[in-house]
Amino acid sequence: FAEIAENKDDYAKFYEAFGKNLKLGIHEDSQNRAKLADLLRYNSTKSGEEQTSLKDYVTRMKESQKDIYYITGESKKAVENSPFLEVLKKKGIEVLFMVDPIDEYAVQQLKEYDGKKLVCCTKEGLKIEESEDEKRE
Repeated sequence: FAEIAENKDDYAKFYEAFGKNLKLGIHEDSQNRAKLADLLRYNSTKSGEEQTSLKDYVTRMKESQKDIYYITGESKKAVENSPFLEVLKKKGIEVLFMVDPIDEYAVQQLKEYDGKKLVCCTKEGLKIEESEDEKRE
């Protein structure tokens, strides 16, 4: 799988066919959850038409960012224009789009990736850490 994942075009085809199965695996296979998490791909506020891995998301995170943010919804188009994204976008924080019904189940099991909590940005009482620069302003 890791070899396929390195070739974006091949992986896109593979993911289109088996993405739901990988997400189901996250939900059901606790022993291999971390390995399967590396194979997940999502669109995000910064990925454009490409999909991004959780690993790539983490490498792009701001230094002060402690959590991985995501939003769930019916479609990419529906979540892209969500008012919940505004605050995060202003702060330059990337948000993953989870638009597959199974995503919510998978993320409930995954809970975190690489020591970073997965946080839904539509949940009430969302707290976003302020960077040192923002605290000074």
